[in-house]
Amino acid sequence: MTLRDFVSDIGTEADRLTRITEHLLALTRLDSLPAAETFPVDVSAVTRRALSMLAPVADAAGVALGSNLKDKCVVQGTEDDLYQICFNLLENGIKYNRPGGRVMADVYRDGDQVLLEVSDTGVGIPEEDMPKVFNRFYRVDKARSRAAGGTGLGLSIVKHGAAFHGADLSLESQPDRGTTIRLTFPGQNVK
Repeated sequence: MTLRDFVSDIGTEADRLTRITEHLLALTRLDSLPAAETFPVDVSAVTRRALSMLAPVADAAGVALGSNLKDKCVVQGTEDDLYQICFNLLENGIKYNRPGGRVMADVYRDGDQVLLEVSDTGVGIPEEDMPKVFNRFYRVDKARSRAAGGTGLGLSIVKHGAAFHGADLSLESQPDRGTTIRLTFPGQNVK
């Protein structure tokens, strides 16, 4: 092993530990701190921001990003937590996809509810793993998750953030066909 390889390995490990620390801090905040003050938040705007931040990651992975973000999709919540939910869902869709794959984000209203739906054409989740993917540190494919930089905390943060915002969370997935995760939030009346 050369010095350059050694330094590269240290940098990669430092990045992984930083991601774990950030995810643990997010979970700790959701678990133990007093509930943050909430405000009307436009889920489409938050999703648009997460898509913009992840566009270079998707480009590097050869994964196309798409969206259908409707107006007046406002929920009572915290912008930071909603951003973290969107970011984690989109990032997972990119990480566990394949070159030439696609990740689609949809935000729309259905009556009084606001739905956030992230679908991908990735590797999918086996049926026996679906009940466990929202558990802390659970990774379906440990080798692939580590290679992709996964900590096993992203979907746990999504689950806790959904609960904080009073959202229902659902998961549909088929191995080698992709995954769809849908959050259904109580909406705010917007004129």
